[in-house]
Amino acid sequence: MKYLKVFFALLAVMILALSACTPQATETVTEEPAAEEPAAEATVAEEPTAEEAPTEEVPAEEAAETKTLVVAMNMDDLMTLDLAIVGETTNQFVTKQTYQTLVEYSVDDFLTPLPNVAESWELSEDLTEYTFHLKAGQIFASGNPVTATDVCFSFMRGKNMASGFYEDIASCEVVDELTAKVTLGLSSASFMADCANPALGIQDSVLVKEHGGTDAEDAATTDTAKEFLDQNSAGSGPYIMTSWATLSEIVLVRNPNYQGDAPYYDQILIKHVSDPTVALQMLQTGDADMVPYLDYDLVEMAQADPTLQTFINQSLDINYLAMTSNCATEIGPETSALLCKPEIRKAVIAAIDYDGVIQAILRGYGVRPPSMFPIGIPGVDASETEGRDVEKAKQLLTEAGYPDGITIGLYYGTNAQRDTIAAKIQSDLAEAGITVNLNPMEQTVYLTEMRAQKLPFCFGGWTPDYIDPIMWISGFAHIDSGIGKRMWYDNPEAAALGDQIVGTADAATRIDLINQLEAVWLEDAAFTVLYQTQSITAIRADIQGFSYHPAYMAKLYELYE
Repeated sequence: MKYLKVFFALLAVMILALSACTPQATETVTEEPAAEEPAAEATVAEEPTAEEAPTEEVPAEEAAETKTLVVAMNMDDLMTLDLAIVGETTNQFVTKQTYQTLVEYSVDDFLTPLPNVAESWELSEDLTEYTFHLKAGQIFASGNPVTATDVCFSFMRGKNMASGFYEDIASCEVVDELTAKVTLGLSSASFMADCANPALGIQDSVLVKEHGGTDAEDAATTDTAKEFLDQNSAGSGPYIMTSWATLSEIVLVRNPNYQGDAPYYDQILIKHVSDPTVALQMLQTGDADMVPYLDYDLVEMAQADPTLQTFINQSLDINYLAMTSNCATEIGPETSALLCKPEIRKAVIAAIDYDGVIQAILRGYGVRPPSMFPIGIPGVDASETEGRDVEKAKQLLTEAGYPDGITIGLYYGTNAQRDTIAAKIQSDLAEAGITVNLNPMEQTVYLTEMRAQKLPFCFGGWTPDYIDPIMWISGFAHIDSGIGKRMWYDNPEAAALGDQIVGTADAATRIDLINQLEAVWLEDAAFTVLYQTQSITAIRADIQGFSYHPAYMAKLYELYE
């Protein structure tokens, strides 16, 4: 495990250094992956049976004593809560409360994997076999025991449902009731970090199968458990999800079978609030207890309120522009025909006023890495970042055969912050002779169209699900996964370097490979980071126990009054 200790030690030091350098301003910004849109008509599934989601009955006369935590946040990126197919930011936040992973990493120590469902583990010398020994006596919320069968079912269901999170898993063997051996299709120095990803939470195989789930090879076409798992959790975590009303509310209740310390709050209500001002008002009036992603324009107001406490933390979230490498994208073919030329992609990147975005719009609460790895990943040097060069952009357009300029369309999930930044990008590119037609879309529509490889020029965000370079490699280095797939980015050299990083345990060698991949990304110019955000959370002053985590935000089950 020496490679993980070196890597996470470096990562922790760099994140702390970034936090120490944060400007002491009163306003800042956090990435809001969701978009503002009218609330859709909510539908709530039938109440689950006691066997499906055991809860403690609260007599009417005691209902007033139920301790409830209300979280106000924008949830319009949420498309599913089925672990086998999740892929957005909000589901990480929710499923961390309802499922348990084999291991986890402390927010204060990205150095050492900690036991969770597994109490110990061994790795083969070639980093292709990971054997996990589970704690004895664990049970799911349903009362079913947690066994190695559940581990293998969860992992193979995810793999066979074609989830990118499970793609490196070749097989999972039940050695005995409490021992599972996972075999990977390649050497991976990152799999322990993978296993802390909330999306790799362990599911109750008995319960999921009862509702149509399967881990068979044809699961992608035969599994029918999504409808159930979108309304009920099937985990062993501190809370049980009992309903999700789209663009309205998620209800979590305390899991009476949870093996750890019982959470302070009996239930958690996560309310969809698309307007950041309304979210803060709810917090100030007592209608909410926590706003996980506070809008930067509201930080000064929150900090001035003695009934609230505000936390500002350095994230590893990046916001990027992505340009297609396919000259015939279904939507925006004119844009595709232009952006598939490297010179034009480089012209777009050179024309943007990144400092203006960070200083004027983000109030200085942002940084910009040179390529797709965020600052905080060992080897990433902010001093190597190139800024704006309008004349270079004009020259590149001329070399590409368009001295009189071009017109392209930009697509993004709309919200107040992104609308403002998109307008800034439009203005910046116009100065270089690039006319941009803005195409804001509802967030779920944007994600659907992008994942279908239809959008040629995108403004989006990338948030880590766990802390390892593979998060950004899987996102931007391969034609068969992440944003690389969605934008038709196909460079064998980038993919090979990414695979080498994944299979390399030595920290110094990893850093060298990371720098080589950065150079390839810069030359290809298929992506550029606009900014790397900070995360701002506002909570009632009498609530304690909050700790920020760059992957899943926070453990709500550690909060108390």
